[in-house]
Amino acid sequence: MGVRGAARWSQCHPARLAVTNALGLLAALLVLNSALTFQNRWPTVGVRWVPELSVDLAALLLGLVVATAWRGPLGRGWRNAVLAGFAVLTLGRYLDVTAPALMGRSIHLYWDSRHIPAVAALLLDRVAGWRVALGGMALLALLAALFVVLRWAVDAVVTALARPPARRALGVLALTLLALYGAGRLSPRLSTDTPFALPVTAMLAEQVEMVLAATVFRDRRWIAAQPPLPASNLGRLGRGDVFVIFFESQGALVFDDPRFAAPLAGDFAALERSLTDAGWRMASARVESSTFGGLSWLAHSSLLSGLRIADQGDYYDLLASDRPTLVSRFAAAGYRCVALMPGLRHAWPEGRFYGFDQILNAERLEYRGPAYGGWVIPDQYSLYRLDRTEARPAGRPPLFVFFPTINSHAPFAPVPPYVSDWSRFDTLLAAPAATGEVGLNERLDGAALAGAYVESVRYNLAVLGGYLRQLAPTNALFVVLGDHQPPAIVGGRDISWQVPVHVFSRDPALIGAFQTAGFQAGMTPGPAALGGVGDLGLLLLRVLNDPPSASVTSPEARDGPARPYPP
Repeated sequence: MGVRGAARWSQCHPARLAVTNALGLLAALLVLNSALTFQNRWPTVGVRWVPELSVDLAALLLGLVVATAWRGPLGRGWRNAVLAGFAVLTLGRYLDVTAPALMGRSIHLYWDSRHIPAVAALLLDRVAGWRVALGGMALLALLAALFVVLRWAVDAVVTALARPPARRALGVLALTLLALYGAGRLSPRLSTDTPFALPVTAMLAEQVEMVLAATVFRDRRWIAAQPPLPASNLGRLGRGDVFVIFFESQGALVFDDPRFAAPLAGDFAALERSLTDAGWRMASARVESSTFGGLSWLAHSSLLSGLRIADQGDYYDLLASDRPTLVSRFAAAGYRCVALMPGLRHAWPEGRFYGFDQILNAERLEYRGPAYGGWVIPDQYSLYRLDRTEARPAGRPPLFVFFPTINSHAPFAPVPPYVSDWSRFDTLLAAPAATGEVGLNERLDGAALAGAYVESVRYNLAVLGGYLRQLAPTNALFVVLGDHQPPAIVGGRDISWQVPVHVFSRDPALIGAFQTAGFQAGMTPGPAALGGVGDLGLLLLRVLNDPPSASVTSPEARDGPARPYPP
């Protein structure tokens, strides 16, 4: 039908045209509303439609009604501005529902955006170039299609506003929706805000607030205002070694969530039996991590500093300070402090701040075997290499070892095989460098990802048990804890930030001292957290001081109420 035909049809059928316009406007409103109310389709990066209303759209409609009544029909510039603003709101909605679903915490655009390249590199590791290109083109095509649909919907609404009847109807609709939402927010008894999705503008305003708090209004003096880590003579150790091992992604859900606790119960029980038979004693507790689902270094720095380092700003402030650390306290007591960092492939100036004498990074470990996933080096090999180079030499000083593991990092596979005969790694050290790799045939999600997580925890327990039974120094204290819960795509988002912590020693009196401090005998922690992961470093100094010193007091007595942890 040509232009003249369409005009003649509209003159002959005004009722049909009105119905067509109304249906087109309704479809456009549904599209725009859905773009601001969708939810995450867990455990994926996809989305799903939900029957909710958008207060952001209602506010935007009212603003457009007022602008059109005041200025007349809106031109192309206005349409482009509305489209750009709506695209920002849609992207904000996607981040607001996807980040918590996958990571278990809200996104902090200012700090988290800095890690996008590293996360992308991890996800695309060893993916064929043609697959990356094809996926990139598919993503661009999807975004282009969404943009076209949003442009059509915005144009339909702006065009309708030029017609007084439609403008009045949209104004009444917007005012009604805003009144219902406002009444529900003011009076919880009315519950008229229940059908509404959380406003995206509130999330964007919160992001702006966080950016300002991290930059313009950031108090960089808060660390200097904290009391320094107290000194400790570490007398209870009797010059024994101390190993602090962070099990990557091992959260308290391995004891709390039946999906993980049931298949792992036998592994924890077998480890406890075998170590007890070998003369080791153990006690367990739980602490609150300062992070969830990632950003492991925040938990590491919290333990080593005795503070709650909760975001990248806190981390930078710590590195810029002259605060003594757990490492420097052990160094002052005559310990050689070694960081075993198999995942480290670049310069790490933080090591100098903490006070390590030696940093065994990926290069120094001289691994020559097949690469296991993006992290390449098996944790068992790393621990064996440390044992050969640092623990075996005679006449050495006592060791303080800091070891964040890597093989239980997402996607939790491929997991290296546990080698029962640790001496086989000597052959590997003498062999020429291998070029093979062990990768995944497919990307894991859902149940497969949860299964891989369970296997990675089993690997951690096998390596720990094997080392303690076969190679560990007999006078050593092992402090083994999780750095954070796994990403929410594995265990869910509405769970605690707690992680288990276990201590192992052949000295019953030393384990008894930890039990006096709140630990529970065996491998299963009690139900309540002892405090934050930063408090654990302070607890170590207090427990290891001999005799117990009044100067090494509890965190609450020393600092007052701790900075709050998320629920």
